[in-house]
Amino acid sequence: MLRKWQIAGALLGLLLTASIASAQEASPLSAADFKKLVGYIDTIGVKQSFAPPMARNLGLSKDKKQDLPVVSVATNDHKVYFCRSGLDANDYLIWVIGADKKSSSIFVTHQDLKLARALYMRADAIPQLQNVDDDEVLTEYKRALAALSQDLRKTESR
Repeated sequence: MLRKWQIAGALLGLLLTASIASAQEASPLSAADFKKLVGYIDTIGVKQSFAPPMARNLGLSKDKKQDLPVVSVATNDHKVYFCRSGLDANDYLIWVIGADKKSSSIFVTHQDLKLARALYMRADAIPQLQNVDDDEVLTEYKRALAALSQDLRKTESR
């Protein structure tokens, strides 16, 4: 009897792991959308810089005094920014401004759009590194990708 429960538990664990992995892989932003965003960065992107220690906090530099230069484009409502790192062109950031305008999240990704790192920031508080496997973090990341995708669709239909 115990053996059956162990097998059932192992199967359930496998299913949960597979569903979490598929949630991480499924992206509301297609490869074509990603390519368009990179094209926008190359043509109309705005250069800006995050002050230290942002590059270190995001795992993009080991130097706590390193600036993080980026080139970015924003959704029409300026709530979600898509940025390419100036430190490594293979690193992309998605910066989401919180509804309260006093908080924001930054997600680090690459061309595959798998979430590599997440940071939550609140005004007058130390930035908090978030667990990229946490369901709430993944949901917020997917919402940001969906907002970018929806904004592309609106822009194309004009």
